[in-house]
Amino acid sequence: MPFSRHELIPGWRDLVTMGPYRRDHWVALRVALAIGAPLVLLWATGSMQLAIFAVFGAFTSVYGRGLDVFARLRLQSIAAGALLVSVGVGALISLSPERGLLVLPIAAAWAFLMSLLGDRVRWAPPGPMFQIFALAAIAALAVDGAVLLRGLGVAVVTAVWSLLLGLAFGGVGELVDRGRAARAAAGGAGAPAQAPGPAAAGASATGAPASGAAASGSLSTGSIRSVRPARSTPLGRAWMFAVGTLVAGAIPLLIGIGHPYWAMVSAIAGLSAATGFHRVLRATHRLVGTVLGLGAAAVLMAFEPSGLVVVLLVIALQGGVELFIVRNYTLGLLFLTPLVLVMGRLAGDVSAGQLLLERGVETLIGVAVAVAIAVVLERLPASSKL
Repeated sequence: MPFSRHELIPGWRDLVTMGPYRRDHWVALRVALAIGAPLVLLWATGSMQLAIFAVFGAFTSVYGRGLDVFARLRLQSIAAGALLVSVGVGALISLSPERGLLVLPIAAAWAFLMSLLGDRVRWAPPGPMFQIFALAAIAALAVDGAVLLRGLGVAVVTAVWSLLLGLAFGGVGELVDRGRAARAAAGGAGAPAQAPGPAAAGASATGAPASGAAASGSLSTGSIRSVRPARSTPLGRAWMFAVGTLVAGAIPLLIGIGHPYWAMVSAIAGLSAATGFHRVLRATHRLVGTVLGLGAAAVLMAFEPSGLVVVLLVIALQGGVELFIVRNYTLGLLFLTPLVLVMGRLAGDVSAGQLLLERGVETLIGVAVAVAIAVVLERLPASSKL
């Protein structure tokens, strides 16, 4: 069947469709605690300059949505290791006076490797987005080695805290499921039929489907259309992410915008979906959600929050991200965009207006790169393998 560009164009219903609610409040609470507790401690000790390291360690908690407690622990442990090594590589790059030139080829190579690792262990969310974000953002820091070493320690402690939270929430979830099953059994055969508990319904009490396939994120885009299956291979996807990272990061560097990793992350986010249509749809979600989020961020930043207020905002916004990001990516970006920008203001060396402009422009660059790659790949003959 010949390729038609109309097959890749999402409609408005694709953008507004909400996925099913799977008790996502438990996931939101777990992730909010994973980032919230370390940030409160950093604020209390006057160490908020290390907050970015805590955030990357806390990204451990976003993995394993929908898995049982021990499967999640295994997956999160692997993800934590990848995140911490990414932070370490970024720290080494930041020590070089040529970090602006080094980060781009190293990030592209790292995207290649992390894509292969992600495919190998089947982590979800799929793709190397968080690892590239960690590497490139840390590489951009202009701080000395002592601060980097302390920051790496903060990232390690936060990652361990996230793993412990996963175990705790998993244990509580199993107890809740068992209690519901016991109460249902005690109701007797003559009792009216009751709705299945979380375990019977394919979900744990921590809020996600027990099936890992349902949580893979590859097709969870809110689309109402059927699409052709992806034709890519693990090696092909790795090259796709490497090229996307390289091109998306090079454009902001050439035009002199200050956060090239935002473009890299936006490109990877779009390309992380499973098919050409879903990649374009995900990229469109990314752009629309970012534009809406920039409006929300502008309102929040107009009040010039600082100190504990920033910490509380980050906790609330992170919870909002996890509540909606799987059900509707645009809505998740409405929370994610102000979260990133509020955190960016902690550095204090860039005005709010400049941050808003750079976030918008670099998201547009990343989205354009993702769509271009998706279209090129879709034009390949059906027999071709990446």
